[in-house]
Amino acid sequence: MNRRFILAAMGGLAIAACAPLPNTNPISREVRASLTFSEVSVSTDGTAFESVRASDYSSRLAPDLRGMIEREFADRMSTGGVRMVVDIARLNVAGATTTAFGRDRSLLQGQVQIITNDGRVLGTYAINVVAGDAAETTAGAVIDAAIQSGDGYYRDLLDAFAQDTREQVLGGDLPGQRLIRQLSN
Repeated sequence: MNRRFILAAMGGLAIAACAPLPNTNPISREVRASLTFSEVSVSTDGTAFESVRASDYSSRLAPDLRGMIEREFADRMSTGGVRMVVDIARLNVAGATTTAFGRDRSLLQGQVQIITNDGRVLGTYAINVVAGDAAETTAGAVIDAAIQSGDGYYRDLLDAFAQDTREQVLGGDLPGQRLIRQLSN
């Protein structure tokens, strides 16, 4: 390869990196700007509860996640809006020790559909969130195992799922916007 080809390729990559990403959201920006939700329903029928801790949350998962999503979308909840239907596929709640030593991670996977009142699907979104990272050192793993808990990972999963749902459906928040929204709700 000659030097000009390499420089031209690097210049093309730099320009491509600066170009805005295409909008992959099936709901247009104009519709998202005024989108409101009248109902959030969460189904755990068919959910794979992949650990003993996960099965301990089987009866709480649907109401807990529905509450977290409704809180995240509180500024968009209104009668006459569209419905949000959440179907959870997998839940794994890892223990603090197995997470700290890198043997397991907590995971929540599902699908969110936005459905109009006449039954038309506006958009479908795959939501996959994880909680808990392995510690970098043995001492860090021991400390993490002592201060973390499976219940903490469960709450982290619910919060991350609700945040990711909002980001995928409505688009990302500006810096500080989520904090202001939470304080005003």
